[in-house]
Order: sequence, then C-alpha cells, then structure tokens
Amino acid sequence: MRIAVIGGLASGPAAAAEAARQPGAEVVLYEQGEHVSVGACEIPYYVADRLDGRDDLVVNTPAELEKNKGFEVFIRHRVEGLDARSGKLTVTSLAHNATREERFDRFIFATGARAKSLGIEGEKAPGIFSLRDYADACALKTWLDTEPVRHVVIAGGGYVGLEIAEAMRDRGLRATLLDPAGRVLPGTLAGEIGGQMKDAVREAGVIVRAEKPTAILREDDGRIRAVRTDQGEIVGCQALVVAIGVEPRTELAQRAGVALGPTGAVKTDREMRTNLRNVYACGDCAEVFRAVDGKPIHWALAPTARRTARVAARNAASRAGGKDAFAGVSQAVAVRVFGMEVGAVGLDLESAKKAGFDAFAKQI
Repeated sequence: MRIAVIGGLASGPAAAAEAARQPGAEVVLYEQGEHVSVGACEIPYYVADRLDGRDDLVVNTPAELEKNKGFEVFIRHRVEGLDARSGKLTVTSLAHNATREERFDRFIFATGARAKSLGIEGEKAPGIFSLRDYADACALKTWLDTEPVRHVVIAGGGYVGLEIAEAMRDRGLRATLLDPAGRVLPGTLAGEIGGQMKDAVREAGVIVRAEKPTAILREDDGRIRAVRTDQGEIVGCQALVVAIGVEPRTELAQRAGVALGPTGAVKTDREMRTNLRNVYACGDCAEVFRAVDGKPIHWALAPTARRTARVAARNAASRAGGKDAFAGVSQAVAVRVFGMEVGAVGLDLESAKKAGFDAFAKQI
C-alpha cells in the first residue's frame, strides 16, 4: 500500500507516522516549504524571546522523521496535481525546477490553513506580518530585532492576538489590539470572565480598541507607518500583526475533484474520507463534526489536527478501507496570558441558540 501525504507542518507528519506503523504501508510526505513538523503554538513565545531558537519550534527534521518514523520526506516539493482515479500525483522539485509523476494507492491531504488577510490595499507592505509557520515567526522576529520598532498594532483579539500582544509587552514594546467587538476572546469568553481578562490586558498596558484596520499608511520607502481604522482614527505603528483567523488551503484538493463542505474546508466523513474513495483529509484543511449536534465545523487547532491525522492514516493504510472513526470535537480552547489562565469548552450562549438549542446562561 503506497500512501502520499501532502503537507508537512502539523497533521501531515502525524498522519505519515501513523500510516507508516501499519503493516505493508510505504509512505511519502511532500512539503513545499523548507520545514516540517513545526510547533505553531510556540511561535508567540519564540517571538517574545522566551525560547532559545529554531530547535524549540522545529520538532523533527526531515532526516529525523525518516530515521525514527519510517517514511520518506521531500521538502521544497510542490504537488501540482492529483488524479485519484489513476493514482497519479504530479510534483515539482522547487530546488531543481523539475516535475515528475508518481503513483500511489491512497492520498491524504494535510495542506493546512493560511492566515486570513485584511483585504485592504497595502497589506503586503514591509512591517506587516501573519503567523502560521516557522518562516513567518522568523520574519517577525528579525523585524523586531533589527528595526526601530516602538509600537505594534495587532488586528484581532483572539487567542493568537492576545499571545502576540503579550509577546510585544515582554519585549518592552507598546501594543494595541484592534477588534471590532472591542474586547478580547470574543465568542469564547463571556460575562465576568471575559471582563476579567480584558482588565488584565489593560493593566498590562495593552490598549483594546473596538475598531478594525481599513487602510495602511506607508513611509516613503514603503514600510508601514500607521493604520487607519473604520472609525477614521490613525494609529501610528512600526509593525502590524494580522491575527483575524485562518482559512483552509483547499485549492489543490478542489482541482483534484475533492468536494468542500459548508465551511469551505474539505468535506469528510467520520473516517476522514473525502468524496473520492482513495482520498482522505485531516488537520486544518478539513471539516470535522461538532460533538454536541453533529454539525460540520472548521476547527483549526493542533489537538484536532493530530487526532484527525491518526484516523485518516489508519483508514488510508488499511487495505479494506478502515473503519476507524473520529468522534468529533467539543470546541475546547485555553490560553494563558498576562497572569491569567482561562479556558472554555462547548458552545457559548449565542452559538447554542444559533444551533437550535433552547439555551440559557447562568453564572455560578
């Protein structure tokens, strides 16, 4: 059984390692970037100089994966296309600009997600960053280490935005959070707990504004000098970090004929199989089922990525197709910033009502 895993940042290596454990499986992983097996959750701590360096983010090198996990790894290899019917995969070696065809019995998409963009003019200006992988982390850290940065604006008040704001304060920089809701962790923390977290953020010197960026103002040399908001305010800064969420990378899957679900991610069943019988998907590019009501959702977090990767891999490596099932997610999150550690699990009141539950909330 020859299995191709496409994508190497989080779910890809987990899927490849699990598939390689199955008898008779020959597994090959392709990653178009230079790094595999990167711990994305640790990126804010790396930017804050709390970690020593590269080894704290890169969990395994390609050589380590091949030696210890038993599968082949090709970095800087971009998969151009996939014909599930014939089992043909077309891949380009970016280092040599050479394209070749390979044949496999099963395929696992683990192409992940990209950071959402603001969709405004000038968003590619020097000094504007998103954080999804090791290269992003290095780019932001280098900018902070080498440029005269005094004030950083963070677009997005979710857990990534909060962690980046704390990282900036750790570096002795001013930080401003812009979120249209005007509070941190909107849709996650409600009532008194949300207020306590917002107070802790403000006490740490981080300003939270109920605004969103609508324009980038630049210096003569092109780098960012300020952000204009939807309230007409101009917030001067030397760096902008965009942390407004992610969207699944599905272009390759769509070209291969893989169907998407209502969330825009790859549609899978509970065995992580797509509409194509020999193609599976896992991690941030795939939909999962919400445990409380079975609704498909896009839940791009590392624990879900690893769990779906193992299910997809076991089923893909089984000659009979496999019957391992993913039980669903309960949407649990936790974050520790500014001296507070908070968590939430399940639906908040608004989400519960939207899901059709006759719900009410009570603080204890």
